[in-house]
Amino acid sequence: MTHRLMCLALLVGWFVNVSVAQQLPPPRRLPLPGVVHPPSGGIPRSLSPERAIELALAGETAVQLAAERREEARGRALEARAALLPNLSGTATRASNAINLAAQGLGDVVPGLRSIIVFDTFDARLQLTQQLFDWSAIQRYRASQTARRAAELEAQLVRQQVTGEVLMAYLGVLRAQSVVTVADREIAAARALVNLAQEQRTAGLATQLDVVRAGVQLAEEEARRTQAQTELEQALARLRRLTALPAAAEVTLTAELRFVPTPLPDQATALTEAKQRRLEIKLAQAQQEAGAQEQAATSAEWLPSVEVFADYGINGTRPNRFALPTRTFGVRITVPVFNGGATFGRLVAEKSRARQRALQVADVERQVEQDARLALILVSTAAEQVAVAEQGVTLAQREAELAEERFAAGVTDNLEVARAQAALSQARAARVNALAQHVTARINLALALGTIEQFQW
Repeated sequence: MTHRLMCLALLVGWFVNVSVAQQLPPPRRLPLPGVVHPPSGGIPRSLSPERAIELALAGETAVQLAAERREEARGRALEARAALLPNLSGTATRASNAINLAAQGLGDVVPGLRSIIVFDTFDARLQLTQQLFDWSAIQRYRASQTARRAAELEAQLVRQQVTGEVLMAYLGVLRAQSVVTVADREIAAARALVNLAQEQRTAGLATQLDVVRAGVQLAEEEARRTQAQTELEQALARLRRLTALPAAAEVTLTAELRFVPTPLPDQATALTEAKQRRLEIKLAQAQQEAGAQEQAATSAEWLPSVEVFADYGINGTRPNRFALPTRTFGVRITVPVFNGGATFGRLVAEKSRARQRALQVADVERQVEQDARLALILVSTAAEQVAVAEQGVTLAQREAELAEERFAAGVTDNLEVARAQAALSQARAARVNALAQHVTARINLALALGTIEQFQW
């Protein structure tokens, strides 16, 4: 009896635990430092242009590579500086030696002395060298410092380029979304035209041809919608790739494709600003300066160099009281005489590289000037295109309304309506393209003037 009561109690307790467990909320995961637990299902993200740029700069491979090149340049600068600093080292040697005196010409000097002698040696000392004057090493250190500054400019330039690329990708998604929205509106209008044609045919005011024509137009709009959706997925994939988001992440853009009036500077001011701000010019000039310093360092290889040297230690047969202190110190002057023409060959190569860098600086300056001029023209032209596109949409909408009214009144067939709706669809697509081109022109203007990091959507 007692055994049955215990089994019954255990069974009741198990049912109670199961029911309570079903009523309890799911266990919460404790937040760990540096760990973000994604929600179940997809990963919806609200993405602003600023946040997209931030994500891209944090995860883009080009930015990371530029940072590593900057670190590499810093290491080479430290290596070049080491040639100008003291070099201190310590050595300790314990050896057992066996020498053939006969081989040294001492076999018959001392009668009765064995020709082979064995002895131990011990030597421990500190050695110091310091360059007092080495103009070539000084110039190479200066060149490494300039190369380090060029690497920092390159890293900043890469960040600007990635910023522009992300903004273009963001714009591509906005444009594709707008095209999809336009396609949805055209599909809705085409379906309404199909329903109207069927009603008109029932009322005897239209023919079967009108119904078929309306169906063909609906099919064409649906095909355009499919193509627009494909382009949207491609644009989203590119944006996810640049921002290092998961391939299946749901991205919601917070910005809009809209027209923003842009005050334009005059051409002279724009050119001056571009030449002062563009990192391409600063980078080319820094590389040219580093090359000139490398050429000076190569020329200085023909100059004498002066160094001091010293060593101090103990020397004997064993490291004991019989090991006595010894030292050496002095000044060494090295005068290059002839090295087979190696210095002359390096100097010829450095002079050629210097001329190449001068050509590159001039080419970059011309390109910057061309970019600034063209960007100003494109922004102005794009603004005019937006105004024309807006006017075209207004007129096309009015034409479509009038055509639908004429068809509903039985005055004409739906061919006129189909043409008007096609014209409206083209006008809306032209407006989307004009808005996208204007934003593109604004981004290019910011890149041309070197102000892309201050770009406001």
